[in-house]
Amino acid sequence: MTYYARSASDTALRQTYLNHVLHVLVRGRCYLRKVLHYAQCLDAKAIQRIYELAAEYHDLGKLDDENQKILVGDKKACRLPIPHADAGVAHLLAQDAFTSALMVVAHHAGLPDCNAIDDMRNKKIQQHVDNVLQEYLVRHETSVRPNILVKKQPKDRPDLKPPDVRVLFSCLTHADHGDAARASTEEPGRLYHPKLRASERLVALRNYVNGLKSKNDDTERNGLRTAFFSACAENLQESPITICDAPVGTGKTTAVMASLLSTAARHNLRRIFVILPFTNIISQSVRVYRKALALPGERGEDVVAEIHHRAEFEDVASRKLTALWDAPIVVTTAVAFFETLASATPSTLRRLQNLPGSAVFLDEAHAMLPAKLLPLAWQWIQHAAACWSCHWVLASGSLCHFWEMEEFGDAIRLPNIIPIRERDKLHDFEVVRVRHSFRPNAMNLDALAEWLVTLGGPVIVVLNTVHTAAAAAQVAEAVFGEGNVLHLSTSLTPGDRETTLALVQERLLDRTDTKWCLFATSCVEAGVDLSFRTGVRECASLLSLLQLSGRVNRNSEDNEADVWTIILNANDSGVTKNPAFDISSRILRDFFDQNTTISPALCTEAMLREVRESANISTELVKQESVYGFKTVEKKFKVIEDQSQLAVVDKQLIEKIQNFENISWREIQNSSVRIREKILRKLNIQESRRYPGVFLWTAEYSPFLGYMEAVLKLEKIDEDGFALI
Repeated sequence: MTYYARSASDTALRQTYLNHVLHVLVRGRCYLRKVLHYAQCLDAKAIQRIYELAAEYHDLGKLDDENQKILVGDKKACRLPIPHADAGVAHLLAQDAFTSALMVVAHHAGLPDCNAIDDMRNKKIQQHVDNVLQEYLVRHETSVRPNILVKKQPKDRPDLKPPDVRVLFSCLTHADHGDAARASTEEPGRLYHPKLRASERLVALRNYVNGLKSKNDDTERNGLRTAFFSACAENLQESPITICDAPVGTGKTTAVMASLLSTAARHNLRRIFVILPFTNIISQSVRVYRKALALPGERGEDVVAEIHHRAEFEDVASRKLTALWDAPIVVTTAVAFFETLASATPSTLRRLQNLPGSAVFLDEAHAMLPAKLLPLAWQWIQHAAACWSCHWVLASGSLCHFWEMEEFGDAIRLPNIIPIRERDKLHDFEVVRVRHSFRPNAMNLDALAEWLVTLGGPVIVVLNTVHTAAAAAQVAEAVFGEGNVLHLSTSLTPGDRETTLALVQERLLDRTDTKWCLFATSCVEAGVDLSFRTGVRECASLLSLLQLSGRVNRNSEDNEADVWTIILNANDSGVTKNPAFDISSRILRDFFDQNTTISPALCTEAMLREVRESANISTELVKQESVYGFKTVEKKFKVIEDQSQLAVVDKQLIEKIQNFENISWREIQNSSVRIREKILRKLNIQESRRYPGVFLWTAEYSPFLGYMEAVLKLEKIDEDGFALI
């Protein structure tokens, strides 16, 4: 008799149980084989057997008579009447295959808190499953077992740490989701991404950098940049974790990439990750990398993946829109990267199996995460270096050596990829470019706009929330005049952010164009090559303030430049508070109250105070990780603490979705924003029927304020009690 794992749809035939199980086995073995190639100090054979058992029995419960009636098509139902994971769990627990059973119970529900479960069984159906389990196994043996090479059960459980379990689980979920998409014809055309070919790309990068030089590039600064690049390209540092503390404006984008390629070539690594703190700088870096690293006959977008924000979906119909890490070079944000490492959710963890055997560039490493999350993130970094052959470069112009604090375990010294001679020259050239000032009296947005117009321009203003930045830009436009206020935040789509950033860079080239300002959030603080005359930062943290300083008088164009720290009136209707800065802003105010000179030398002290004030959260996270508290770690390890959903704002793409046309994850990413759930509810934004998890934005949106155009208008209506039609 033929048994089935997937029912027929309008676009696909039924899939047999045998076909699905074999495909998950074969696909997953392929992913796992690549992972285990880079495994160190782990029992590869035992790990492979754990995977094979989970893959073979993950859908055992689909063999139930009631489930088969649905899968064959004799009955209609939205879901299977008997949850199908419990049967595989029951069988594997009886075989003492705990880790395999854990993966089966989690392959739809997600990894649980192992410290909080007495039994992985589904109590509602346990008795039923126990009564018919032997019949399931007979059916499985007759349909699947003859096609599988029988292997012995591993005698000992390998010592798998929580990150190892996540990687192993990633292989299963990627194989399972991928085969489901293939069987239902939802899988996009198979993409065969190019290999890393690190040595060849290093040559291409050298040629690109040499091509940027001109006859006029004989200044001392450019000479230092050239020496910095060469030192990184020739880097022979063997430590799996290194640092790079080159100051701003020295070309870290290409120099550190040269170091990563050199490392990848020596260690035969398969992938490079560039982790940036904010979405705004991704496109700028990607544009450089695609030009510099694509080899003849290759397309830049196939070589360098650009992933702006987390986009992963549990619903079967939407899974193909999940952004995966399968390109040889992946550029993404710290939010997307570290929340993947913390995840317990199958759709998110699908991409994690691509991390082992990679070189990772953590740009602006001190600013990549809130201080309370750093201790656990540091454990993951060390584990990936020790067990999965990952090589890390932590870079920043104002790098805080947090790993030397006792809160992070045994203090270690990390080697610098820049030789001492070149490093000293770079830091000697870094002069005092800005002076810091503080306005302690709280201002409302009207007063802020009137004050800004008196400053030497152009002015960059960085505020603590998307809401405040948009509201302040709207108020300031009445003072500066239309066209003289620009706005940049995640309320804009990646495409509109790119357009605005290009306009900012164009206007900065005209030194006579001074009567304008840019309102932004922290997304412009790091890695963006901008140089304003004056900077204004809402009080947030010392590290954020120093980052903004890198966008002011960047190349010492002016003899004097000011960076102001301000306080906004929380009672102003346009101002919203960001609780994430409660501790760090108080520490920064203490420095100003004590007349302490603001400089990178304060970074370690500020970080230490912040880590210690949030020690309870850090300690709890580390504890939960140590006892395999997967769900709790996922819940508490949030880089940005809000509940948001992906919303498409492009009208043409919305129409394609409503017409059930095929679209890609890149289209979704480039035409969408992440919006808090309460805003979606308030504006009655509907979820797509075609792609559950994707919302279709029908409210106002503008290239100036993005989705905040509708939010601010709604607030004005609420405030006035009426709307002008």
